[in-house]
Amino acid sequence: MTQATEARRRINSQGDLDGACFLYSIVNAYVALTGGEAGFGAVCRAFGQVDHPGDFLTGDVGTTGKYAGNHELLQDNLRRILSALGGDRFEVARIEGRVTLPDLAAHVSAESVVVIRYMGESTFAQGMDHWVCVVGCGADGQAHIACSIRLNTACTAQSCRYAERRDPVTGRCSNDVLSAEHPHTFVEGEAFRITLRR
Repeated sequence: MTQATEARRRINSQGDLDGACFLYSIVNAYVALTGGEAGFGAVCRAFGQVDHPGDFLTGDVGTTGKYAGNHELLQDNLRRILSALGGDRFEVARIEGRVTLPDLAAHVSAESVVVIRYMGESTFAQGMDHWVCVVGCGADGQAHIACSIRLNTACTAQSCRYAERRDPVTGRCSNDVLSAEHPHTFVEGEAFRITLRR
């Protein structure tokens, strides 16, 4: 047995056998916007609203199958999950066309976040096809994200380098960064601005 094999995890963790990052990005959007916690029971009820739940039980990004390219289905499920978590306080709008990193700053504010699918690299992950919640945008052009698999990529058999930081503008927690330094693209049409109505 090589040292690399010994360091490999043998116990499965959330995200290893599912593609539920779309669902988690919605829960992370709820937490970021409300500042509250989404309890286990509430999340179970919200996930019970999901169309085609089997599409999320694969190792691929969870928006393949019936969700692939179906922007109306994605948006409808976003609305229903948020409604189940927090009532009708949320407005969901799809961002049309191609989105770039600088574009995100126009959509993220004290009242809004963006749930978006990206492919490529972040500061802490490579080779991704993944949904995240953008909680803040830095003046340096970085997008601060809440990533549902960051804990998995931070911990090895030897150490765990997981940390959350508060966005200096929004005060929301993030655990990874999308920046021009790490090549990635956003999947066209798969970006949604979520606004909390006060």
